[in-house]
Amino acid sequence: MSKVMMQTTQWGKMKSSLESYVGFDTIQEQIRKKSLKRGFELNIMVVGASGLGKSTLVNTLFKAKLSRASCISQPFVIPKTVEIKTVSHVIEEKGVRLRLTITDTPGFGDQVNNTN
Repeated sequence: MSKVMMQTTQWGKMKSSLESYVGFDTIQEQIRKKSLKRGFELNIMVVGASGLGKSTLVNTLFKAKLSRASCISQPFVIPKTVEIKTVSHVIEEKGVRLRLTITDTPGFGDQVNNTN
């Protein structure tokens, strides 16, 4: 039987033999299965001036139209603004869920005067 450390603050002083199987070797697999079942959460914030490709970057990363600009069904120009907008999606791939929150700051920095 292997020796294991029991509750003590003095390492090596209090050792005892295991009487049965504890299952420490399966903890990593248990955590992995629990995480896959629960799903994951990912928050992304894209910041930059208008026309830099923030929405294109997000859409390319996830191979889908996920950004605020892509969620608008009618073709019209999105006004330049510094108002922060958030869009949330739940994506599922091979049984694993991802709760994705994208925070877009369109027009961020457009009002800054960089001439000096």
